[in-house]
Amino acid sequence: MDILKSCIVLVSNSADGHLSTYELDTSTPTLRASERHAIGSQVMPLAVCADQRTIYAATRGVAPSLVKCALDTRTGHLTDEYRIAIDASLVSIATDRSGRFLFGASYGGHEVIVYSVARLDSGDSTPLQTLSGVRNAHAVVVSDDNRFVYVTSLGNDELLCCEIDENQTQLLTVVDTVSFEDGFGPRHMRLSPGGEWLYVLSEFRATVAVFRRDAANGKLGLHGVSPRASVLAGMNDGFARPPATDPQPDPTTLSSLIWAADIHVRPDGRFVYISERTTNRLLVLRVRSDGMLEHAGHVETEAQPRGFCIDPSGRFLVVCGERSTRVSLFSIDAESGALALCSSSGGGQGANWVEIVARTWAPRI
Repeated sequence: MDILKSCIVLVSNSADGHLSTYELDTSTPTLRASERHAIGSQVMPLAVCADQRTIYAATRGVAPSLVKCALDTRTGHLTDEYRIAIDASLVSIATDRSGRFLFGASYGGHEVIVYSVARLDSGDSTPLQTLSGVRNAHAVVVSDDNRFVYVTSLGNDELLCCEIDENQTQLLTVVDTVSFEDGFGPRHMRLSPGGEWLYVLSEFRATVAVFRRDAANGKLGLHGVSPRASVLAGMNDGFARPPATDPQPDPTTLSSLIWAADIHVRPDGRFVYISERTTNRLLVLRVRSDGMLEHAGHVETEAQPRGFCIDPSGRFLVVCGERSTRVSLFSIDAESGALALCSSSGGGQGANWVEIVARTWAPRI
């Protein structure tokens, strides 16, 4: 097989404290379980570095940590490099393109934290910088040109645009703050291929704000917001939920509320996909010629689909569910963007995050 026929899939299982690895064989297509690698209780966000071989995982809860792993892209085997305690429970992590810095969003700490990778490697988890007052910080994304970092503030209904400047005392400088309507609840976000557009998912409405991005200064201009899908028309707007350790709202009330989670863009930029946890659905949005999004379909999927990912070819999507012990593989129709179930494999408890890395092969002798 060549590199396009096989991928390595990584899935975080929070309740089990493991990363599950799978082989995605695109010629079949099937998803086959491989190894389970112990990370720690409440492992959630993952970050794949630009080298595709360095993986960071963050554990949350009472003893948060960062775990650095080496991924063998031939076999899919993970090896721990180190585990280091940190002071913040991170809901999203990302590295810059040079692999020198790691950025984290702390939902409960209401802050964005910058770490030096060299300092982490030496055993020192003291942050380089902390941006406070980012209420319910939820996602952090680094631009492909390695000049800007974008952060969503779910609680403030804001998005921060930060410039990376290694020549300043503080690495990140906030150069713009974008405000949403009250109750929008900006959660996860993705840049389009080439970085012209930024798509921001509303956790509470399952709509997507489309921003045109100025590559020169990183600033954003709102282009529009997608409509709510008709399949969700009977549901009410959601709201920020308390931590799992706190008393929860009435289940009957929650069953009527939108609770969107993840968003990804197909590599050719023609379709955007989002997950909605209450109804256990993946929604397909088509990118129109004017840059706006329109709904193009949906499928039922794993229970409470918090995380999913699209393979580098754009032909397949892998999804997990926090209330499911299965991980599913869908094919993506090239023209319509429609999803069709291909394969399903056993998974862990509390599955919440998916990353996909192209597999490499040693040359034959």
